[in-house]
Amino acid sequence: LGKSVVVIDHKPRLGGQTTTYTNPAITPLPIEYGVTYYQNMSIVRDFFGHFNIPLTYSAFDYKIDMFDFVTGTAIPATAEAESNAAMARYIAQLREYPYLRVGFDLPDPVPEDLVMPFGEFVGKYNLEAGVGDLGGSIDPLGNWPDLPALYVMKYANLEVLEGDRNGFVRPKGRNNSELYGEAEKELGQEGLLLGSEVVSMDRDESADWVYVTVRKGEEETTVQAKSLVVAMQPSLDSLKGFDLGVKEKTLFGQFNNLFFYTALVRIKGLPDRMCYMNRGANDSFLIPRLPSMLVLKPTEASELKVANYLSTKALSEEEVKQGMLHDMESIRRRTEIDFPDPEFLAIGDHSPYQLTVPAEAIKNGFYRELNALQGERRTFYTAATWESHSTPQIWEFTEQMLQNHLLKSL
Repeated sequence: LGKSVVVIDHKPRLGGQTTTYTNPAITPLPIEYGVTYYQNMSIVRDFFGHFNIPLTYSAFDYKIDMFDFVTGTAIPATAEAESNAAMARYIAQLREYPYLRVGFDLPDPVPEDLVMPFGEFVGKYNLEAGVGDLGGSIDPLGNWPDLPALYVMKYANLEVLEGDRNGFVRPKGRNNSELYGEAEKELGQEGLLLGSEVVSMDRDESADWVYVTVRKGEEETTVQAKSLVVAMQPSLDSLKGFDLGVKEKTLFGQFNNLFFYTALVRIKGLPDRMCYMNRGANDSFLIPRLPSMLVLKPTEASELKVANYLSTKALSEEEVKQGMLHDMESIRRRTEIDFPDPEFLAIGDHSPYQLTVPAEAIKNGFYRELNALQGERRTFYTAATWESHSTPQIWEFTEQMLQNHLLKSL
């Protein structure tokens, strides 16, 4: 459309939470320990198609062993017919709210079902038999029975459940980071400021321009632009260097969040196609105690596993490793396999994760005010906070924001 773009990223590469491990000495395959698969949506096919990266179908085909990592208690599987019926009832409820498909464009007043605690929602619609299946998917939300149902319904949405049933897509070359390598080529050196930290910003001095000063090493660069797109989680800690106004501080300061970590580990001796899932045997919704490893799942490379770890507070990399090692002891006891200590190959930090506000704030129009920030002070927003922790749906939200707000402003 004839507009020039520069992308500022604090990481030395594009891709965000798409993290790919490549080391021919350990595995001939690229292994994903962040974003793994994509729902088969048109925006996914179009984005990969733009760079001529062919896609293929893929599905989760491993076995799952659910047990309590603290007590070792096995969690029996729910009868398939009962679980399927409960999930069908849940999907029927999702279909009642088509406006949840993209973004948080909520009606006023917000329907009572969307702000009631999801645990009560489960009881109201007789979804208890689905907790075994659904709970394993939504445990990254932490204490999800107390969350407003809205957040669970955005996280475990129709497109995600469709992928669970019918499979996902991914690049034939199995390297999700290829997409971002091609994007870097298209943007070119002039369109990228990688490994750069925002140190200051001025969105008020000029009626026509915003100014963003970034630092890379000892060098500082100031970008002058017509508009600014903020594509990151808007916790106050994440936005240091930003010239936040009263409205932004007031809204962003209401968020609570979790801390979510991933690791790629090499473990010798465990079965290749087995996933170990942590469930709280003494909790009515099977929620594991935090902080803890939620899951240890297989990859396509023998001996390589991906571990997901959740905490209510920020942890150092060493604390994450020690927490994972502690929970792997429970897998040793469960399997009776005395595997050697795991080798950590890579650690990923997805924090701050799942930004939420209380039900009362939602009822009082929080998301209406958050959406009203689009375009204020020549600034536009996109991230999981405006949509969900689903990469394709963040892309879809971004596309709509660009078309409906940013391009119109230019």
